Amino acid sequence: MSGDSVQVRFVVAPFLPEHQPALGVSTLIGVLGRSGIPADVRYLNVQFMRQIGWELYYYLSYATPPEILAGEMAFLPASPDLLLGEMVFAPALWGDAASNWEEYADRLTPLLEVKQHTEGATSGGARREQALHWGRARELIRALREDSPRIVRQWAQDILADNPRVIGFTSTFQQTVASLALAKELRRLRPREELTLIMGGANCEADMGKALSDNFPFMDHVVSGEGEGVIVDLVKGVLDRRSGRPQPRYVAAPPFEAMDTLPIPDFDHYFEAIKDMPMAKRANLTAESSRGCWWGAKSHCTFCGLNGSGMAYRSKDPGRFVQELRTLAGRYGFNFFMMADNILDLKYIKSVFPALIEQGDEITMFYETKSNLRKEQLELMVAGGVTELQPGIESLSTPILELMDKGTTRLQNLQLIKWCEEFDINVNWNILFGFPGEAPEEYAEMARLMPSLVHLPPPGGCGRIRMDRFAPYWKTPEKYNLKNVRQKWAYDYVYAALPAEERRRIAYYFDYDLEGDIDPTVYLQDTLKRTEEWRDGYSRGVTLELKTRDGVTYVLDTRDGTSRETEVTVDGVRLLKAMDSIQSARVGLEKVNESREGGPMSAADFDAMLARFLEWGWVIREGAKHLSLVLDRTERQRIIDLKMAAQLGTLDWARLGARPAVSPGPERLVASST
Repeated sequence: MSGDSVQVRFVVAPFLPEHQPALGVSTLIGVLGRSGIPADVRYLNVQFMRQIGWELYYYLSYATPPEILAGEMAFLPASPDLLLGEMVFAPALWGDAASNWEEYADRLTPLLEVKQHTEGATSGGARREQALHWGRARELIRALREDSPRIVRQWAQDILADNPRVIGFTSTFQQTVASLALAKELRRLRPREELTLIMGGANCEADMGKALSDNFPFMDHVVSGEGEGVIVDLVKGVLDRRSGRPQPRYVAAPPFEAMDTLPIPDFDHYFEAIKDMPMAKRANLTAESSRGCWWGAKSHCTFCGLNGSGMAYRSKDPGRFVQELRTLAGRYGFNFFMMADNILDLKYIKSVFPALIEQGDEITMFYETKSNLRKEQLELMVAGGVTELQPGIESLSTPILELMDKGTTRLQNLQLIKWCEEFDINVNWNILFGFPGEAPEEYAEMARLMPSLVHLPPPGGCGRIRMDRFAPYWKTPEKYNLKNVRQKWAYDYVYAALPAEERRRIAYYFDYDLEGDIDPTVYLQDTLKRTEEWRDGYSRGVTLELKTRDGVTYVLDTRDGTSRETEVTVDGVRLLKAMDSIQSARVGLEKVNESREGGPMSAADFDAMLARFLEWGWVIREGAKHLSLVLDRTERQRIIDLKMAAQLGTLDWARLGARPAVSPGPERLVASST
C-alpha cells in the first residue's frame, strides 16, 4: 500500500543484493496486514544501484563470486568482512568524525590482491586487471562517500513525504551504516511523538542489537531475533500511545515456532521498484521452507555463525509449502526460487518434490543441503525442480572435514559433485583453509588428487576461514587454541567514533591469533595452481565418461588434454556401476557377481581389475572405501522417465517410499495464515 493510507514503512537500505525481494520485510507486511495495519517497503538498495550502476553496486555489496564481472569496469567484489559497503555511508552517519578513507583504502589494496589470488578466481592476468580497476573503484567510492550526506537527506525527504508513523529498517549484510545514517536524519526531521524508528535483522541479534540500541539513541527500538511474533504488538503500542504500555528499546524475540501460520510474503513493492529496469525480466523469487539447522542442532560446524539464537529446526507443512510456491510463481510470473533455508528438510524429498513432479510444475529452485545425500534422493530433488545446490562442501580432506565437525568425508563430497554433473545440476562449493590444527600435507594430497577430478564441477574458489560471531570458534576460542580474539580491523574505521569495546559488541566478523600458526600461503601454492587448472579443464569440457558405440562400451578420458578410448568388459562396467556410490571392495565384488554368467568372478581377478582402475584414476580410494569417478550421462534419462511416469499417473510412489504432498488449496492456505 502507499499514499496517505500507509502507517508503517520498511526500508531496505544498501547494500543488500538487489536481484531478489527482501524476504523478511515481505513477510512482516503480511503479518501486519492481517491485523489491519497497512505497510509498504522502500527498496533504497534498488534505487541506489540504479544511481551508481550495477558494476559498482555489485562490487560493494556481494561476497566473492568466482569470475570477473562481465562489464566495462570488470570489478572484482570485495569480501563482506572488509565492510567496504559500510564505509560508503560512514560520513553521512558520523560527519566530521568519520574515519580516514585514504588510510582505510591503502590498507585494503594489498588485501584485495591477496584475496583475489587465494580465491583462485582467475589467472594472473586477471589479477593485474583487478589491481588496475581497484584504483578506479577507489576514486568512485571516495566520491560516493563525499556525496552520502546529500543522498541520505534526499532519502529522508522522500520517505517522509506521506507521513508514515513507523519506519522499520532491516539490517543484514552491509546495511547497518546506511540504515543508521538515514534513521539519524529522520530523527532530525521528526520528533519521537510523530515518528518511531525500529531496526531488526541479522545484524541486530543478541549483543549486536543491544550495542546498536545503546550507542544510537535516535533508534527507538531494536529487535533481536525473528520479528513475526512481536511486530504487531510493538507497532500497535506505538500507534496507540494512549494505551500506556511501555515499549522496551531492546526487544528479544524468540524463535517463531508456528511456521504454517506465516503469511505468504508480499513482493509487490519490490516488483514495482524494478518494473522499468532490465532486471525485471530476470529477477529471482525467494521463499523459505524452514528455519534453523537440524545438523547444527546436532553438531555445530566450527566456523558457522548462522542461527545465533535460532538453531532449533522448524519447517512448514509440505503441502502448505507447495501451495506457497505455486501461489508466488502464479502471482509474479517467475518460476525460479532462491530458498533462504540453511538446510533442506529431508522429509521434503519424499513429499514436496513428488508433488511438484506429479503436477508438472515448472518451478525451479536453489537449495542448501548436506552432501551425504543418496542418489535416489537427489534424483527426486532434480525431477522436482532443484537446479542449483549448495551442499556445504568446503574441503576434499576427511581429516579437515572432521576439524569442521561437518559429518561428511572426502568421498561423500566427491560422490555428490559427480552425481550433480550427471544430473546437470549447478553445484556451488569451495575449498576453505586455515583451520586450527589442519595438517599442511592434507593440501598436498588434495593437489595430487585434483588432476583426476577436472571433469567434475570445480570449486568456486579457495578462501581462508573467518571467525564469525556465534560460531564455536568464537564462543569457545580456548578450545581451539585461538587467542586475542578481536573485531575485524575494518570496524575500527567504520565505527571510529565509538569506543573499542562498543565496536567489538557491534562486530559480526573477528580476527584472532593461533599459536604456532603457519601462513597457509606457504603450503597452498600447489593446491591453488591445481585448482586453477581444474577450472580451466572443466571450462574446456574435458571428460571421463562411459559411452557405447556400435555395441561396444568404452571409457572416454580427455582429462589430460589427450583423448583416449578404453574398451570396458561387462565385468568392468559392473564394477564401475557398483562403485557409482561409495563401496568397499568386498561389496563391489558381490555386486559384480550378482547374476553373473559363467559363475562368480574370482577375488584375484576382481582385485587386478580394481587395481587397474585405480591406476588410471577411474576409481579413487580412501581407506577401505572406493568411488568411481567415471560419469554416466545416461543417468539424466532417469529424470525424464520419472517425470513422465509421474505425470501419466503410472509411477508407483509407494515403491519409492514417497507420497506427494497434498496442498491445502488457496482458500485454506489464506485461512491458515490469519
